Amino acid sequence: MNDNNSNDPASDGYGTLVLLVGPSGSGKDSVLDWARLRLADDKRILFVRRCITRDNADSSEDHDSMTIPEFQKAEMQGDFILSWNAHGLYYGLPVTLLEHLKTGGVAIANGSRKTLPLLREQFPHFEVINLTVEPEILAARLAKRGRESAEEIKQRLARTQTLQGEDLFDVKTHHIDNSSDLALAGQAFVDLVLSWADKATR
Repeated sequence: MNDNNSNDPASDGYGTLVLLVGPSGSGKDSVLDWARLRLADDKRILFVRRCITRDNADSSEDHDSMTIPEFQKAEMQGDFILSWNAHGLYYGLPVTLLEHLKTGGVAIANGSRKTLPLLREQFPHFEVINLTVEPEILAARLAKRGRESAEEIKQRLARTQTLQGEDLFDVKTHHIDNSSDLALAGQAFVDLVLSWADKATR
């Protein structure tokens, strides 16, 4: 994990960074896509495109694809506010999102729980939304995806259960259940984002 942010934002007038986290299979990309359609005309809100060392042909997430050498070069150049690795891939949040935050806007990123302590230190207005799913529904989604064995799914569920309803890494966390209709979770997500955008413009 790398922290390349030299920005020292003042609290007044500075925007809000929103990080959406949750276990694999919780539907983060689906919720983001649902919300993006409804908030497309709201200039206060930016959906951040992550940089990932993954083929652009993978349509599961709208992202900027990089090779590992390209990613490492971008890290050295300070192109990311934060970078991390998970499951054999490298992820980066682009430093360009700071320009949007300086206008008082809301920037939304799909993120990792392990980055929360660093982001909390960097940003005066930082909100975390944790997407949750009932264990049996999550197990069915993961099994249908076919990427993990039954034992790996069992271990993932055990880890996930310890995070239900708690503040993650002592960062205030808003929990949204995505066990049923996507529109319910999507609208709950949109309502939270709009509340932070409205607060910034009062």
